[in-house]
Amino acid sequence: MIGLKRGKVQLKQYNPKWEELFKQESMLISSAISNFLLDIQHVGSTAIPKIVAKPIIDMAGAINSVENIDKIIVPMYGIGYTYRGEQGIPGRHLFVKGDEDRRTHHFHVMQTDHHEWKDQILFRDFMREHPQEAKQYSEFKQKLFIQYGNDRGKYTDSKTDFIQTMLEKAKKKYQNYSL
Repeated sequence: MIGLKRGKVQLKQYNPKWEELFKQESMLISSAISNFLLDIQHVGSTAIPKIVAKPIIDMAGAINSVENIDKIIVPMYGIGYTYRGEQGIPGRHLFVKGDEDRRTHHFHVMQTDHHEWKDQILFRDFMREHPQEAKQYSEFKQKLFIQYGNDRGKYTDSKTDFIQTMLEKAKKKYQNYSL
């Protein structure tokens, strides 16, 4: 049901079981790092009903201070996660679960004042509330899959403009949106 080889793209139709998998995983993570964790949110396409998604559960975690990242690496390792660093986004740290042939979860850790925290949740909420835009996003992702199915980097990079456009729409609509 979930899992994808690193670097590859595969899209699956939305599965309502993804929400349950998120809940189970968030409880596991919370039990491991509760002293540092403020919130966990299900983000990414598996959190948006009726659209296609890579079968990897994406989660955003709010930590009390990024200075505590070193303190959560060992407990996260204990529940099957590998620390991958900031991955080019200062202040946002990535943990992954699963081996190179079957990556199942991405856990993005940051503080609540980080722009990625706000943007990931805002994008998810906007897509959930605007099914027409979500449908456009799903169709766009399918076209990108045809073009870049064997190059996850290009597939991901090619979504950036669409996502930014939707975020701009969302920010205009929810001018007083706060997390």
